[in-house]
Amino acid sequence: MHEINSRRLTHLIALAEEGSFARAAERVHLSQPALSRSIQALEDELDMKLFDRAARGVAMTAAGRLLVERARRVLFETRCLFRDVELLKAHELGEVRIGLGPYTAVVLLPELLIEFSQRFPKIKVSIELGDGDVLLSKLRAEQVDFLVTDRRVLPVTPDVTLHRLPRQEGAWFVRPDHPLLAHGPVPLAALREFPLVSVTLPAFMKDAVHRLLKYRAHEKIPVQMECNDVAVLKQVVAQTDGILFATGSSVRRELEARSLAPVALTNPPRLGLEFALVSLAERTPSPAASAALTLAEEIMVDANKAAQSLLRPR
Repeated sequence: MHEINSRRLTHLIALAEEGSFARAAERVHLSQPALSRSIQALEDELDMKLFDRAARGVAMTAAGRLLVERARRVLFETRCLFRDVELLKAHELGEVRIGLGPYTAVVLLPELLIEFSQRFPKIKVSIELGDGDVLLSKLRAEQVDFLVTDRRVLPVTPDVTLHRLPRQEGAWFVRPDHPLLAHGPVPLAALREFPLVSVTLPAFMKDAVHRLLKYRAHEKIPVQMECNDVAVLKQVVAQTDGILFATGSSVRRELEARSLAPVALTNPPRLGLEFALVSLAERTPSPAASAALTLAEEIMVDANKAAQSLLRPR
């Protein structure tokens, strides 16, 4: 296999365009003998004559014309390659594909897209929304660069890396004039009297709901409405007697606007989700993906801090 370096191709093109060893050598900042040796080495490597030498200058052979044409393309692509590398490093080029679970989507969107587009307007962002197992399949197929989801949704396997985010405290939320809020703290069992609305529950959340609301193992959790768009669920709860479990960060705006309120419980259990940034192990993220990872973490952490004060008893 021939290995021709770009410098030698530059020498070839200079000689073809100048038609003279002297002028070509001056152009590429070499002595004439050094340029002659470079061209001769190229001809020896290819085992064919590229130039006919004469007293009045040089002329390309048919093989020389073909090689020069290809060499121009190679050097053009090489220049484009290094230009694109610099653009990638400067966040002026690239694409990032992010997978989000339902709770992280409502926290990160649209802030992540807005902030990222303002910081890196030339980078394309694609968002995939879905359940943890579906998103993990996309990650393994390299259809997304990283995920943000509850780490307990995912099996612990050596092919993925998890960067844990601070635990996000959660609660049960209802509209402000809901009957559950009329008489102070209520027992957990009181929640069973009202319709549950929920995202598709992963196994660990099903177990938690069974345990907390004292459903028997064989009983099916009576979810009245199931939807993986938490924004839709929040609107339903704000206008019905429905109850929604969510993190404070995912209902922060509604708490501030007082369109939703947490249910005060007697002997409340500690409820929360444990989000993580998930990527493939032993894969170096692109500059765009690294920037998006950092920004996603910033937004998740800030939203969690802002929600903590809203969940404190008043």
